[in-house]
Amino acid sequence: MKSLPYLFLAFIALVLGTQAASAHAIWLESSAKATKGQAQEVRVYYGEYATGELEKTTAWYSDLKSLEVFVVKSDQSEEKLTLQDKGDHFVSTFTPTEDGVYLIYTSHPTKDLGGKTRYEFTSQIAVQAGKSEAVAKSKLPYQLTIGTKAIKKGGKVALQVTNNGQPVKDQDVLLMSEAGWSKTFKTDAQGIANVDVLWSGKYVAEFGHSEEVKGTWHGQEYNATWQGLTTSFLVK
Repeated sequence: MKSLPYLFLAFIALVLGTQAASAHAIWLESSAKATKGQAQEVRVYYGEYATGELEKTTAWYSDLKSLEVFVVKSDQSEEKLTLQDKGDHFVSTFTPTEDGVYLIYTSHPTKDLGGKTRYEFTSQIAVQAGKSEAVAKSKLPYQLTIGTKAIKKGGKVALQVTNNGQPVKDQDVLLMSEAGWSKTFKTDAQGIANVDVLWSGKYVAEFGHSEEVKGTWHGQEYNATWQGLTTSFLVK
């Protein structure tokens, strides 16, 4: 017969594994290519991408449905988007006024803590209008990025994790496809995880990091912070 301590540890492992498996994320979607003067659609989802689980906006965690989405232009000006609730996601549009690379992002620390941990949900995608090399600069310290070039099935994708412009090495990046496939990759010395994309369709990449930091948030004390970052892209 197994000892009680062994059974207790097994139970804890099962609980933690279940929690990890049910972890949700925010992600943004849009076409990587835009046209100056034409409206570009942006969508915001919350759920478990690898299993195709989309939460109704009424069931989004804590006050997550009050998140804000911004577009940073190549001249570094910023525009806040107006979101429309579509039941299981939010949608908005913006119109590029100049050629260049636009960054679309959201970063929302939720009002409620998870135990003693403060959660922050972040997502960023890049959209290019025309062929200009002018690039908007992100206002996020931690970033998970990918280029705006077209990606074809069977090719490779370089996902880069940085913190204040510096590469974040030896960290896990989770890549998920809409086909239900997912795999974890490790970043190299340049903060890059080179991954093979075997199927056509949409992909979401996710990176999470935590820190032992004490503070007070909406009257609640916390002793750690966690941030989940995502980006999405299309493989043709």
